[in-house]
Amino acid sequence: MHPRLHLILSHFVIVGLMLADRFFEAKKLIRHFVFASGPHGVHSPLVYELITQVLSRKNFNPDFDLIENERKKLLSDNSVLSVLDFGAGSRISEDEQRKVSSIAASAMQSAHCAQALFKLVRHFLPSRSLELGTSLGITASYLAKANSNGHLWTLEGSPVIADRAQSVFDELNIDNVTCRRGRFLDTLAGTLQEMKYVDFAFIDGHHLYDPTIHYVDTILPFCSSNSIIVLDDIYWSREMMEAWDELRARKEFSLSLDFFHFGILFLTKRPEKEHFVLRLP
Repeated sequence: MHPRLHLILSHFVIVGLMLADRFFEAKKLIRHFVFASGPHGVHSPLVYELITQVLSRKNFNPDFDLIENERKKLLSDNSVLSVLDFGAGSRISEDEQRKVSSIAASAMQSAHCAQALFKLVRHFLPSRSLELGTSLGITASYLAKANSNGHLWTLEGSPVIADRAQSVFDELNIDNVTCRRGRFLDTLAGTLQEMKYVDFAFIDGHHLYDPTIHYVDTILPFCSSNSIIVLDDIYWSREMMEAWDELRARKEFSLSLDFFHFGILFLTKRPEKEHFVLRLP
């Protein structure tokens, strides 16, 4: 086959797979909208408190505006970066040369979800947090700002994107973040050894079944009975849903919360295992 024809066919295959994933995600979103519970459908005191008090939209913080101003700058930044993407790829572009604005539109966590993570960290105050998938640093900024007395280690595969994220941290005067550059397979083990233990982990990168299971299995020995693991994009694709379903069924996790855009796994010891499908306030 002619190399150019092979490249064109490969591109169509990639686009077809991406469209199939988005169709799958859309179907699951509709199902989630129909079956998810609000606070009055929850009988767990801990979960009820999380929904009605911790994650409440009324819990606004002045840092939100500061971080969202940085998001606006990224969305209007037309400078071009040479990107190395070791994950499942971008929803918008597979090109190596990509505008910052395109990366921002594709990869950044929504303000609503990022602020929910901020509220979780502000409530539980983890001392040592881990993020897999720094991207441009917006979610990392929320996690770091939520607990200035804690420290966040964040991993990013692409050095140029990590550098851009560091400029966001500098602009926001964030000094409790350590950013590791390189493939997760190369940086995760060493980072965990440096951290010694993990109170809170946010996994947002390489949205495939095998890597997701591997990352959680690698992190678990460094967790305690009070640790929390958050998986982003649990309905990104059928593979991600399968990984989420397998993990939440494990005996290590006594409580799991499905907010569609992300899922939360609690290692806290509880009398019985519980799972809730919830609307994000």
